[in-house]
Amino acid sequence: MENIVNCFKCGARLPEGSNYCFKCGLKLKNTQIDSIFSKNTSKIDSHYYEKASQKFFISGLSLLKDGQYSESIIKFTQAIELKEDFAEAYYNRGQAYIKENKFDNAVADFTKSIEIDPEFKDAYFQRGNLFFEKGFKERAREDYEKIIELDFEIASQIFDKLHKFMESWVNNIVKTKVAPTKDNEYINDS
Repeated sequence: MENIVNCFKCGARLPEGSNYCFKCGLKLKNTQIDSIFSKNTSKIDSHYYEKASQKFFISGLSLLKDGQYSESIIKFTQAIELKEDFAEAYYNRGQAYIKENKFDNAVADFTKSIEIDPEFKDAYFQRGNLFFEKGFKERAREDYEKIIELDFEIASQIFDKLHKFMESWVNNIVKTKVAPTKDNEYINDS
């Protein structure tokens, strides 16, 4: 059983080891607490599932921001277990997977985010970037085109980001080639 520190009803901090909220008067029974962290759902407990899922999600965001990627993946997974249609949790877990170099997992999470919310532009963008980096240019193009279809205003932002990525990619290729010798350099006729 997880240690609950905030009230699921009003968000107030609970006294350590207590299941009673002095602010709103909510008292959670141990059976309710156990059901919050199980996969068995009921309409009665749906409010608590939502709150617990949000708690794990926010914790995951904090860990992701702090660079604790493995721990954030665990928290996002817990949020998803409580709320299976949590597109933002899948998306952010995908971001953490990128940091852990688990690109297949990241693509799977971005894809799931898109399945849940077909207008999730950031998920299309991140998945498109991964496809592009892995050499799946056609799949990347499809994702970028979908973003433009959803919101033409961000097309220029995508173009700018893609242009910067292409510039750095070309610069890396140029750096790896042998520098021209003195004989091949352009000679000024001054």
